[in-house]
Amino acid sequence: MTESDRWGKWRPQFRSGEETKRVRAWYRQIVCSTCNADTGRACRTASGHPTEHHRARRDAAGPLPYEQWRKEGLFQTPTPPTRPAILKASEEARTQLGIDQSLGDAVAIVSHVLANRLGLALGDEATLDQLDDAARTLALARGPIASADLVTVLAVQVAELTAATAGPHDDLDAVFTTRVRERVRLARQQRDAYGNDSE
Repeated sequence: MTESDRWGKWRPQFRSGEETKRVRAWYRQIVCSTCNADTGRACRTASGHPTEHHRARRDAAGPLPYEQWRKEGLFQTPTPPTRPAILKASEEARTQLGIDQSLGDAVAIVSHVLANRLGLALGDEATLDQLDDAARTLALARGPIASADLVTVLAVQVAELTAATAGPHDDLDAVFTTRVRERVRLARQQRDAYGNDSE
């Protein structure tokens, strides 16, 4: 099966840009009772990272008003499918560097993070949503087996980076654990700061 075949198989699960905005706005119109995410903000994990809308929030928001959206013309004009940018970036990386699909995906998603690192550092909701969409697109297009390959490649890259930046006598597990804790602490600080701003 070719890459285009795999993408075609998973593509129906992708949402159009307008529909994605409406779905997010629908669920985010109420406060999440699970993680206390305020209206207009994404749900968060315990460590402060954005995640899918929690079940309690979806249930409280009620069924999506697809019939109303159809009446508004959201689905009346079909558009030819376009290949997601993250898949194009992966293919470009594979061609340019002569690497396989998993490493191409890793290069593409890491490049996406680097290009948006300022927005990520500031906890910008739109930037976080873009990163979520890119990661979800790769997972849906590749399927669970290839997604596992991507996670493995990224884990190896993080391990190599940790080893390269640690001191000669440092305990690598301790260095990695410290960095994870720092990122979790920063994410929680950002979450608390934005939570206070919204009050």
